[in-house]
Amino acid sequence: MKEARVLQPIDTNLWTATQPLRMLGLQIGARMTIVRLGSGGLLVHAPIGLTPELRAEIDTLGPVQVVIAPNSMHHLFLGPFLAAYPQARGYAVAGAIAKHPELQLESIPNNPDLLWAGDLDQIELEGAPKLGEVAFFHRASRTLILTDWVFYFEQAPNWITGLYLRLTRALGKPTQTAVMKGLIKDRAAARASIERLLQWDFDRVVMSHRDILPAGGKQAVRAATAWL
Repeated sequence: MKEARVLQPIDTNLWTATQPLRMLGLQIGARMTIVRLGSGGLLVHAPIGLTPELRAEIDTLGPVQVVIAPNSMHHLFLGPFLAAYPQARGYAVAGAIAKHPELQLESIPNNPDLLWAGDLDQIELEGAPKLGEVAFFHRASRTLILTDWVFYFEQAPNWITGLYLRLTRALGKPTQTAVMKGLIKDRAAARASIERLLQWDFDRVVMSHRDILPAGGKQAVRAATAWL
């Protein structure tokens, strides 16, 4: 029997890997995204736990060049990744940098760094300062890469998660959770960021929790953020 792979290819030069993650009894999972850049190096977005199996598969793709914490919540595995790949440069938002004074992290620049500018565009999603998320757009595959701004549960992974999703009318469609909405303190700034994001020509949406939306992403993100 062929052994299941940890990394899942979703397009040319684009992979994801997931691990279980439970929060307040809800099974939300965690997803990391890897982009092979034009340089041949790899950009790791929102790193997850670096198991031996995951590392072995990453090493077949190319050298890790960039490791990014795209918001202040997805920072726990920066240290292990940068220790495993000391040649990589670590980038993070301000909130994540403050949590890791032991790491030599660089701020994610306002405009795409030269390391990834040939492959990815980016936008800071303003209005939620405690989160400080940066969204990325992989132009070649028309893929929007988000972290926590939008969730998508195609199906409920367990009964308590399903109950919560039904009560909040979030099952089966991309949505912003009540927690995410609570983090948004400046609706006008958030709305302006989303309008900029919607100018990108994306179709697929990869999020750091639960399911990937393979198509129809622009309409789904517009609907999920319409309350703004």
